[in-house]
Amino acid sequence: MTLHFLIDCDPGIDDALALTYAFAHPQVAVEGLVATGGNVSTEQVGRNVRGLLDLLGGQGTPWTLGAENPLAQPLTTTEETHGPLGTGYGLLPGQKEPTGRAYGEGAALWIETARHFPGKLHGLILGPSTNLALALRRDPELPQYLASLTIMGGALNHRGNTMPTTEWNVHSDPEGLHEVLAAYSHPGLDLPYAPLLCPLDTTEQAVMTPQLRERLLAGGGELFTALDGALQFYMEFHEWDKLGFIAHVHDPFVTALAVNRALAANGQPHIPLGEGTPVTLDVELAGTLTRGQVVADWLGRWGRDPNAQALTSALAPEFFEHFIQTVRAAYAPKGYA
Repeated sequence: MTLHFLIDCDPGIDDALALTYAFAHPQVAVEGLVATGGNVSTEQVGRNVRGLLDLLGGQGTPWTLGAENPLAQPLTTTEETHGPLGTGYGLLPGQKEPTGRAYGEGAALWIETARHFPGKLHGLILGPSTNLALALRRDPELPQYLASLTIMGGALNHRGNTMPTTEWNVHSDPEGLHEVLAAYSHPGLDLPYAPLLCPLDTTEQAVMTPQLRERLLAGGGELFTALDGALQFYMEFHEWDKLGFIAHVHDPFVTALAVNRALAANGQPHIPLGEGTPVTLDVELAGTLTRGQVVADWLGRWGRDPNAQALTSALAPEFFEHFIQTVRAAYAPKGYA
């Protein structure tokens, strides 16, 4: 069977790996990509999406530039983590050439794609939630047209990776995720799924080592050379951040998780990669020290029904085996297993 996905992303090094997996998976059809500003500017994200599509053979995939800025604050970017162009030392085709596209089309792509595949589209957010929030403002019925929604973001019972309690995607646009969670909080909303939030608590268990990197990218070629340069920069950053010469590959893990959960929901063979727990989630918007923190009401103190699931376990070794096999089956140079 074919799984229809819309991916909202901000490549970004781990986003580039995630898109590589999505296009490599034989049962995934990427029906649209939204370029959301986060790791680098929205325009640069769009250039990177275009370049990745060229290397991945996805030139016909619809993609749009999202909003130029978050909902309620200036855009901040993280070139120290992902490099000035967003892919570290890796280079993509046309990466410095303007897209020529207008800002603000991401919300429309969310709505159009969901309504084109009613009940069959799996939404995946790998960056800030800005453009889904804007889509929900325009079309409050949008959740009813999705088959699932998976979001990489937040730090629940875990230190942040940006401020002490915040994860980058939510830190970049706290109001965005707040509005998405609010859309799933209406009393009487009856959906066959709940949004799955994948926080740092679990995604940081997906640790790319030099040995795994070598297995993934052996053989070279234009795509693998670009990804290798990106990972070199990313590992140098993690080493600078006193985490060792490794890379936390949040987005590829979350993408593989979303794909395999979708396969499971359709009764198809799949690889279990983690489990979620129902919980009520919200985002702190006003705290002087904690703005952007995702708060989980584990004990039900708010008296509100769960509006999401939080990923509470991750099987990293199984993920890496699956990820490497999937990517290499599609993109390894001839003569390399």
